[in-house]
Amino acid sequence: MPHNVPTEYKTTKNAQMNKPINLYILHNYDGLNGDLRFAEYKEDIVFDGNTYTAFPISLDTMTENAQGEVDTIKIRVSNVSRAIQYYLENYDLREKKVTIYQVWADQLTDVDNAMIYIYYIDKYLASEMAVEFECSSKFDVLDIELPLGRYMRGVCRWKEFKDADCGYSGVETACNRTITHCRARSNIARFGAFPSVPTQRTYIS
Repeated sequence: MPHNVPTEYKTTKNAQMNKPINLYILHNYDGLNGDLRFAEYKEDIVFDGNTYTAFPISLDTMTENAQGEVDTIKIRVSNVSRAIQYYLENYDLREKKVTIYQVWADQLTDVDNAMIYIYYIDKYLASEMAVEFECSSKFDVLDIELPLGRYMRGVCRWKEFKDADCGYSGVETACNRTITHCRARSNIARFGAFPSVPTQRTYIS
């Protein structure tokens, strides 16, 4: 769940040939407030006074869920050196908090110029080559019903077609709740989603 999007972040993100760096924090992995910090980058990264160790780690694409369910993400970490295996064998990492920062190599001194995502480890699968962590929101991990407020790009949140929220009064009798249908019906001003939200993200208020 990201914080507010800084203007400088959006400008940098839209620049051609630019790619964010993912920084990962595994919080309190040992139950004694110990944190692990990794950088999905070719060298160590110092950000906000903390060093993130360059490590073979990658993040699957975050996707929107049209059914309103919490999306899961998968973080894949190399296990060839068995460095991660040690933590799996000595600590229970399930439900541990994972924070992901998306930053830029030329903006590391600006701590406000970052996107922040927070997930919790649901389960993981280890092999000789890699460990795959499946993470979701805390609500999903704890099996708690999600709050009603969601911010999605392409799926209208109005439950009823032609109701007061939808506002459509034309001849059409059905709608699939997509922005394409809403635009075709000249009702885009009442579209119940947020097209300006960055792609591949679902926000929960």
